[in-house]
Amino acid sequence: FKGDQLGEFFVNFRLDADNGSVEKQAKITVVDRLPPEITVSSSAVGYCDVALKVAAETKYTDESTTFEWSYGGRVVSHDSIYQFKEKEIDVYTLALKVTNADGVDVKNINISVIPEEEPVLFFDNGRYVEPSTIHDVRTMTCPIGRSLVLAPVRFSISDDAVYEWSVDGSVQSETSIHFKFTPSAEGQTYEIKVKAIDGGKTAEATVKVECTPKEGTYFRAPTAKSYWISNHCFEFTPAPGQFVNFSQDKTAEDARMTIQNTLNNGGGTGWIASLGAWGGYFILGFDHSVEDDGKGEADFDIVGNPLGKYWCECGVVWVSQDENGNGIADDTWYELKGSETGKPGITQRYALKYYRPTQDKQDVLSIDNDGNLTFLRRNAYHPNSGYFPWFMDEEYYILTGTCLGNQFKTEGIEVNWGFDWGYVDNINDPAGFRIENAIQQDGSPANLKYIDFVKVHTAQMGQGAAVGEVSTESSAAMDLRLKP
Repeated sequence: FKGDQLGEFFVNFRLDADNGSVEKQAKITVVDRLPPEITVSSSAVGYCDVALKVAAETKYTDESTTFEWSYGGRVVSHDSIYQFKEKEIDVYTLALKVTNADGVDVKNINISVIPEEEPVLFFDNGRYVEPSTIHDVRTMTCPIGRSLVLAPVRFSISDDAVYEWSVDGSVQSETSIHFKFTPSAEGQTYEIKVKAIDGGKTAEATVKVECTPKEGTYFRAPTAKSYWISNHCFEFTPAPGQFVNFSQDKTAEDARMTIQNTLNNGGGTGWIASLGAWGGYFILGFDHSVEDDGKGEADFDIVGNPLGKYWCECGVVWVSQDENGNGIADDTWYELKGSETGKPGITQRYALKYYRPTQDKQDVLSIDNDGNLTFLRRNAYHPNSGYFPWFMDEEYYILTGTCLGNQFKTEGIEVNWGFDWGYVDNINDPAGFRIENAIQQDGSPANLKYIDFVKVHTAQMGQGAAVGEVSTESSAAMDLRLKP
């Protein structure tokens, strides 16, 4: 086809065969000029003081085409490829202007500059981690007569790493990421170290394990005054999200009290908080111990606000006993397995590092522990919401837990499918949660007889243009045997 004159032309192509015919039509628009077209991602990530090659795909260019890169109010290059390099952590806006004889195209690229990732190990005690605490020695608990499976969270360490474990300086034979430890003396605290060797990279972490009295020592039997709804919020740390709305004058205590006030006023049976994107969580406690009935029935329930099976925002449930008897949720946490536990694509000890934006209304950069980069982008229906919990005042904070993967689909209508059973804000069948489903870090049964504390965190990734990010909405935990 040759365009000899301006206008729209239609070309039909028909194929006839013994088993039928098919016909297609193409529309061809003949124009006077073809200005350049730039195709480039609107965001990129670079590392501090490391050159990042930035290039764009361009159409309708020839030997007369010119390129102009600029940022900070000045032109920095006229080459088609630009080597971007900055030392300071920030978000820089880089502009590319491409000009040919027929016109101009301009595109902006927001480049987030962050420190280069270092190999890191740390032990998860159920709470967020910041740069100032990432190397802290955490304490976990294990009652005498039970065993505890330890496994560190890793950053920038591959699956091929080999691990060295030691207990109070004595090297152990285990070389995998899981280490089963059985304390032998009640009241003793053991120092356990692990070292990951991953090619030329190494990282180390230390955890203390306190051997507490036998299970049941601090069991709190329900009384006539016991309340069936978990009535104390120990912590609420959301991930960034469109319904977070904690501005820079708010504190972590303000966040906690948004849930505590609901519980104090007799609420909790409906959803009490939006946890934000992946990893956002709350920790609640009962005024009594909730027992496993031993009959395979649900022991407690937590509900959300799923819209049928097409829109679920699944959260994972964790449970803990007050093993040291201090009434605080600072003991070992155990995940409740669900229908997806152990399946391909489900990641335990997943971790996501959320970087604090340099200003409000910026997209939020996150990096997971395998080095994958994502941006939590603003939703068109909530563009002015305070997406980031500004009381998290360090450079970044890390949330940990289990990632159920991305079920998000955009096939005409944005949907997020749920799973068969075992999750909050999900169409569960059977309903409710069973203490018998508590598992160790390697998936083996924890064999808990009762629990005192409950944690829920958003466990799925995904975001859409209309609905925004997938974020678990959760009620409080409710003891089904005390439920009126």
